Amino acid sequence: MIYDLQNPRRPALVTRFSNSDIDKGVHTAEVQPVGNKLYAFLCIDPRGSDKARLVIVDITDPSAPAMVFSQIMGTPFVHDVFVRDGILMTALWNDGIAIFDIGGGGRGGSVANPVQMGTAPIVGGKAHNIFWFRDQVTGIKRFAFVGEEGPGSIPSSSVGDVHVIDVTDMTNPREVAFYNVPGAGVHNFSADEERGILYAAYYNGGVRALSIRGDLGTCTADQKSSDGRCDLRKMNRELAKGPVGLSFPVYVWGVHFTDGKLYASDMLNGLFRLSTVPAF
Repeated sequence: MIYDLQNPRRPALVTRFSNSDIDKGVHTAEVQPVGNKLYAFLCIDPRGSDKARLVIVDITDPSAPAMVFSQIMGTPFVHDVFVRDGILMTALWNDGIAIFDIGGGGRGGSVANPVQMGTAPIVGGKAHNIFWFRDQVTGIKRFAFVGEEGPGSIPSSSVGDVHVIDVTDMTNPREVAFYNVPGAGVHNFSADEERGILYAAYYNGGVRALSIRGDLGTCTADQKSSDGRCDLRKMNRELAKGPVGLSFPVYVWGVHFTDGKLYASDMLNGLFRLSTVPAF
């Protein structure tokens, strides 16, 4: 469903789009421009014998959406995507991630005809969401962050790490680092790219702020895990956590940084506005 937000207090329905490829359930809808057009990237849930699929809809004219691409992918889910600079990154659960050229990868791909460039497994599987960091100071776009959503129990427990993927060579992306919160699991990301900070919603662990500027794939021997990946906690990349000092539990589902402000959606208590990380 597409709404006109000229009056945010009274969103006006423009149109509703549905067809047999998406009526099984749109789990996430990522809206991003590619070239001079605007697209919705829809992750469709599996249902019965119908497998998960990615559907791309041209919404340049919001009153006349048109499907331009549809393909089965993910085991068993394609759960989320990230789109930037003509590159599409997909979180495919137990299939890890896949990277596609949709106009910016030099492989002849387009939104209507994505060309796969590379794939990478995720330690532990369950690739849920992706954020590809572009450093606003240096322009470097070396690392993508993947959230692993493991099992959880509201409001007390969750499982899943942040996985750091070096995408310098998009035909051969590889996991080089991770971040773990004991007893809690990650769900969604947002970032302050100007200051190089990743904010991660960590369910019962609240929100965690990580410093992501610089080389995350190189560390000392005592900062590595047994499988050779760098441990961001041991590298002192954790900057802060919140909300703190509460007398009640939280279960933070999502986090969003915008215009210098940080918001967290808590499944138990509603919406928090949190202070951002001080300058460092």
